[in-house]
Amino acid sequence: MRLLLNSADRSVAEEAERLIPSGGVGKLARDGQALHSMLEALQKLEENQTLLIRRGEPAAVLEIGEEAPRVMVVNAELPGEPNGAAWRETSLNAAPEAGRYAADWMFTGPTSALPEAFQVFRAAARMHFGGSLAGRLAVSAGMGGMGGAQALAVTLNGGAFLGIDANSARIKRREKAGLCEVMVNNLDEALRILKNAVRKREPASVALVGNAAEVLPELARRGVLPDLLTDQTPADDLCGGYIPRGITIAEARSIQQSDPNACRERALDSIAAQVNAMLELKKLGAIVFEFGNGIYTQPRGVAEAQAQEIPDFISAYLRADLAQGRALFTTIALSGEPADLAQVDALCLDLFPQSEVSGWIAVARRHSSPGLPARSFWMTAAEAAKFGEAINDAVRNGAIQAPVVLGRSIYIPAAAKPAAGMTEPRSSGTAPMARGTTFLNSPALAALAQANSGASWLGVQAAFGAGTKLTRAMHFAAIADGAPASAGRIGRAFASDLASSFPGGAALFAS
Repeated sequence: MRLLLNSADRSVAEEAERLIPSGGVGKLARDGQALHSMLEALQKLEENQTLLIRRGEPAAVLEIGEEAPRVMVVNAELPGEPNGAAWRETSLNAAPEAGRYAADWMFTGPTSALPEAFQVFRAAARMHFGGSLAGRLAVSAGMGGMGGAQALAVTLNGGAFLGIDANSARIKRREKAGLCEVMVNNLDEALRILKNAVRKREPASVALVGNAAEVLPELARRGVLPDLLTDQTPADDLCGGYIPRGITIAEARSIQQSDPNACRERALDSIAAQVNAMLELKKLGAIVFEFGNGIYTQPRGVAEAQAQEIPDFISAYLRADLAQGRALFTTIALSGEPADLAQVDALCLDLFPQSEVSGWIAVARRHSSPGLPARSFWMTAAEAAKFGEAINDAVRNGAIQAPVVLGRSIYIPAAAKPAAGMTEPRSSGTAPMARGTTFLNSPALAALAQANSGASWLGVQAAFGAGTKLTRAMHFAAIADGAPASAGRIGRAFASDLASSFPGGAALFAS
């Protein structure tokens, strides 16, 4: 209940009045009445019961047993295969918010995405620029709940960053939080600041109020060449989040309500213009990738083979880390007390004194999350299990006042592609394992494992992509409440996570 309310809080959620935690993700509940019903059900829940949430409202209370998750969320389903006629008809003719419900109750604002964004840009720096983005320009659009972390992620890697967003209020939130340095309304001013920073090899971040479908073609026309170009607009939300070019936000909202199909048509046209500009800049030498919204999957007016030249961020930069069990983990102090988060930090420093995880603390402390005190780390499942068990001990002995949540989200972009040189994993027999049997490719299989492995809360989600593609996600959390049994649940949850991630993971965990 604390997680759900925190995700919907005005200080955390991008559009709290619409129950939307982050642009393009979907609603936490169908409406205010459904949210009230969910909270009421949680308060009445017995320890042997599981609350099932489906399509943004309570579906059932099941008596499964004490070892089962207390809450299971299954949202944003659509009938038929992702490319089938039934799916296509439903996705194109549904009301603006139909089917778009968030299955993740652990949203803590852009700072929760910062470690992953930092890791992506660090990997890009290592792969293309000798390990640093100093003297390099990175450009991205979309500065919402997830995209808002990119500006700081780039500057932490030494680079200069241009962010583009049609919503000035969204940029102001990022500026106030210290994630971006300055907001401007003029492209010439933005380029003047960034050109100076690139020349001096100094980090800098500028957010431009503008529409990416208009700004990116202008960059191509001027011959302004980013070193890195990506996108985190809500392009997976054609009628609700993505703002088409040539109209104001208010006009877009009006069209979304009055004529959803017309809104989708305009959004698809804008996406095509944006992707064509990205491809033009790629031809000029920019390194281009998408950042989880599937914008390249099926834009109108762009040949599919051309669009597929834009890799997703997982395939391009995170596959190797994920294949080693490294991913984003989030801790949330349910007491609401900063002192409890300070104890979490202290445990991390004690447990991993020489690791990158420990080094991250100094950076993270300078950028606190809104709402409940939270900290996100990029670490292995084995580290997370060790970390969670130590937190559980600290709750038991009173060093931490109240339970702490330790969770992980796995997000698979639409049409995520294997990294170059990767082969499909094989079973112990002679036949290859079927594609999609690893955790990296099948959140649903991982969720089935987590339902019996110690997770306290579990979410499974499929979301719209641009066109007719699906993105998929699995979220789970284990609760460190100080009980001796909780240590075992935490260990099992993350051991199962690692074992599902890649062949041999269980053995590595044991070692």
